[in-house]
Formats: sequence, structure tokens, C-alpha cells
Amino acid sequence: MKTMRTTNSGLLIGAILLLIGFGALVQWESAWSALFVCGLIAWAVAFKKDSLQVLSFPKKIWMIPLSVILYFVVGLLIGVLSGMAGMEWAANPVSGHLGQIIFIMPFMLMGEELLGIGILEGARSKGLSMWTSTLLSAVVFGLMHIPSYWDGSFVSTLLHVLLLQGVARVIFNYLYIKTGRSIWGSWIAHVIVDLIALSL
Repeated sequence: MKTMRTTNSGLLIGAILLLIGFGALVQWESAWSALFVCGLIAWAVAFKKDSLQVLSFPKKIWMIPLSVILYFVVGLLIGVLSGMAGMEWAANPVSGHLGQIIFIMPFMLMGEELLGIGILEGARSKGLSMWTSTLLSAVVFGLMHIPSYWDGSFVSTLLHVLLLQGVARVIFNYLYIKTGRSIWGSWIAHVIVDLIALSL
């Protein structure tokens, strides 16, 4: 697989832009577009011409519903195991309020995809293996969800975000690769997962 080209300065500026976007989103709910806008700019800065590669039409689109099913099966298993361990994990604060965010959610999730896949591609461009790059992406993706899923316990919240959101990132990254490195494949799956999860 061809590695996307980047520079150290491009990755640094891209990372700073993503941090600004994520920080604004966490700080002000009205800044829902921050991660999306900063993500687009970060991709253009970090990957330049190569940034357009991810906009291709996804291949193997049949894998999208399979990845959604896989996420819910794994999530259910992790939920049962965590319950048996006595952990009561916090639900997403917008659960049950999907109508309030339905029109902005696709943009927020594209911002998350730009961040998650940006870490994956950035790490790959620096010579890390696909597995190590995916693991790094999953850990960062999980950690960025701590504010949303804080349950009062650092250990419980950390396990929650790494085992649910981190595992989701592994699935979305795998789907991104298998659909021909198309961000649309992982984004569609991410939207479907969140639509289902937040409507429950």
C-alpha cells in the first residue's frame, strides 16, 4: 500500500489544527464545526496533494454494514463483561436527544474521521507499521472521548473509552483500508453506528 507523503512540519501544524478543533468542540457545544473545519485544513496542510486520495468512492461497500454489526457485537460483549466486573459506564450525554444534533452529527463525525485516519496515515508516513499506526490512532481516538463519557472514575472512564471508542476506531480504520483507503467508507459506518447508538 502506498504511504501518503508528508513532512514533519506539515504533521505538526496538522496536529495543532486538530487539537484546536477538538479543544473548541469540547469547550463550546456551539463550536460543533470546529473539528470538521480544522480537520479539513489539517489534512490539506499535512498531506497536500495526497490528501485527495481519501475522497475516492469506497470499494467493497458490502463491508460497511458488516463493520457496523461487528462493532455492536463487540460492544455488547464488552458491555456484558464490564457489567460483570461491576462497572457502570456513563452513556453519551446526547443519547436520546438525536433530534437535536441530527443535522450537525455528520460533520462532527467527519471531523473525527479526519482526526483518526489522519493519525493512522501520519504514523504510516513516518514508517510505523499498519498495526502500530492503528493502535496509536485507536488510543488517541479513545482518549479524546473521555470528556463525553466521564463517569467520575478515571480507571472506569479510561477502560470505557479505550475498549469501546478505541475498538470502534480499529474497526473504522480497518474498514477505511479495506474500502480502498476511502474516508467515505469509515465515515458512513461511523454515522450509522452513532445514529443507532444515540437513538437508543
